[in-house]
Amino acid sequence: MEVSLLLPGEERCVPLPAKDGRAQVEYSYRTERGALFECVCTNAEEAHRLCEDWMMRQERY
Repeated sequence: MEVSLLLPGEERCVPLPAKDGRAQVEYSYRTERGALFECVCTNAEEAHRLCEDWMMRQERY
């Protein structure tokens, strides 16, 4: 995945061509502190959930 530019607090969700008949989205989010989260999921809701879990783990460390 390549993200050209995401400002702090910005997110991007881009639909990808279906693979094996399954839709996918590419999701990217840059935190206020500048950390970048990226994933490919079957839908935007799943991507948001993974991002929230990731952000909670970042807060602990």
